[in-house]
Order: sequence, then C-alpha cells, then structure tokens
Amino acid sequence: MTIKHKNYSGIPLTGSPHFHSVRTGDFLFLAGATATMTSAENGTMAVQTRVIFERMKYILECEGGSLGDVVKMTSYVTDLSESAKSQTQEIRREYFGESLPASTRAQVAGLDGPSLLIEIDAIAMIPEE
Repeated sequence: MTIKHKNYSGIPLTGSPHFHSVRTGDFLFLAGATATMTSAENGTMAVQTRVIFERMKYILECEGGSLGDVVKMTSYVTDLSESAKSQTQEIRREYFGESLPASTRAQVAGLDGPSLLIEIDAIAMIPEE
C-alpha cells in the first residue's frame, strides 16, 4: 500500500516540519489544524474553530471528499470550560450536520502558539481513485 504525503497551497505552512495530510488507501489523515497565520489567531475559540473547519473542508474537497467523509476527529483545547462557553459543539453541528464523526476532546496545557485555543485533527474515508 502506498503512503502519500501532501501539503496544500491554500493553507500556510508553519515552521514545524509536517504535512497537512497523509493518505494510505481510502484513509486520509489530516494533521492537527489551528487558526495560525490568520486574523482569527488572536480570536475566540469559536472564531478559531470556524477557521479550522474551513481548512479541513478545503483539504477534503481537494482530495475529492467532504466533511461528511470524516469518521474520527480529535480536538485539543486549552480550556474545556471555554469550549463549552464558545459553543464549539454548535459550530461543529453547523459544519457536519447530523453526520457527526466519532470524537474525542482533551484539555492540553498549551498549543503551538500562545494565542491558539483549539487544534483539531481528523481521519476521513475517501475512496482512492
């Protein structure tokens, strides 16, 4: 089975060495996405969440899929109580509808930038062409 590593021109690269996605077979693994290098970087968790979902949507569309193909998602937040206040669950439902993927949410001590409040990675199933 082939493993393909890919970056996307519509998403900036950070200083850390990584790829935006890795594909093997029908599985597409999306690296942790944040709102870094956008105006939302210093915004609320809700604003950052929207940027992350837009980035994920862009990658999935580039690969011939959609958010409906996401089967697993992990969210890393710096403050679980802020996560509830910022209505990130409602934003998630806006983007995914009733086809919500299996999800995990964990509080972390920090992310790769002092103003970042949330990071999300995902696994999608998109049939190989």
